Amino acid sequence: MKTYPLFKVHVPIDEALANIRTVFESGFINEGTQVTQLTNELAKYLEAPNLILMNSCTSALTLALHLAGVRPGDEVITTPMTCVATNTPIATMHAKIVWADINPYSGMLEPSDVAKRITPKTKAVMAVAWAGTPPELEALRSICQHHGIKLILDAAHAFGANYRGRPVHDWADFTCYSFQAIKHVTTGDGGALVCSNANDFRRSKALKWFGLDRDRAKDDKGNWKGQQWDVDIDEAGYKFNMNNVSAAIGLAQLEYIDNIIGTHRVNAALYDELFSGFKYVYPAANPQGGESSHWVYTMRLSKDYAGISRDDLLKKLNAEGIMAGVVHVPNDDYTAFQSSKVDLPGVREFSTYQFSLPCGWWLTEDDVRYIAQRVKELTK
Repeated sequence: MKTYPLFKVHVPIDEALANIRTVFESGFINEGTQVTQLTNELAKYLEAPNLILMNSCTSALTLALHLAGVRPGDEVITTPMTCVATNTPIATMHAKIVWADINPYSGMLEPSDVAKRITPKTKAVMAVAWAGTPPELEALRSICQHHGIKLILDAAHAFGANYRGRPVHDWADFTCYSFQAIKHVTTGDGGALVCSNANDFRRSKALKWFGLDRDRAKDDKGNWKGQQWDVDIDEAGYKFNMNNVSAAIGLAQLEYIDNIIGTHRVNAALYDELFSGFKYVYPAANPQGGESSHWVYTMRLSKDYAGISRDDLLKKLNAEGIMAGVVHVPNDDYTAFQSSKVDLPGVREFSTYQFSLPCGWWLTEDDVRYIAQRVKELTK
């Protein structure tokens, strides 16, 4: 039986192994030549000059919160409809999570609900680009600017996504990308932080490595420019830097990025066409102005649908080798976050009816047509 995985990593093996061999032969594994090269290439590709590479998107989110001025006791408004990695950094920084509701058709923050939850203790809003689709960034940015708080965008799913003709990171104070194992582009594990402000970018370069700015203290190969004891630390930081082995894996994928994201988009467009007018199962909404990178293709059942349940549909699809699934569950159900529990009807509705289909570069046009056909037949 042929299988259609929801996720499949794209790594050109020969190129990656050759790059890793170069790293090992150099005798220098930590942050150096390969990290510098990948930083420059991704900054150019994404049109994001204030980009730094990190060991994970979770680290990037943590550093973004720190740069936003979030400290113990402060409040961060966020969505529970996401990977838990979005919200654990808020908790580990001992800030208070304030849940906001989501649009039950897109799965993303509802700006009007965000605005209602702002208090004098609010320091930041954490938005998520669900499945690679941008949220309502213009409205969210306007709200944050009006109240003098920072907008952080978790773009873990959204490498290459655009909003109103501009890269998504142009709309947030801090944008965090993921190069984790199942993303469009992978470094095994890794991430990137993009800062809109030059001073935040300067601080971030030091804070991601204990507080030492490696660009000033070390050369491109990672060797000290002078003596280590000549370097001062102005602000204590973290151990969040990417290493050369991870960067070597990422460098092997650079020439394939356009094809990877382009194929995801082509497959999503075909799903759009095939499900057009299908009454009880339809694609998640794409807020106006957004161009998704379609990490996965999210759909939802109508509340009025009286046929097969979402969970039974997934079981039947999985039994046929179609690995459709529920990518994330609401974080506010976790015991660790019970102190922030509030009534969120949009979250409850979306989480009850949403599911995602494979959409990636590994699918042919015939594969997409077959998957859509089976979803339609099982839900008629």
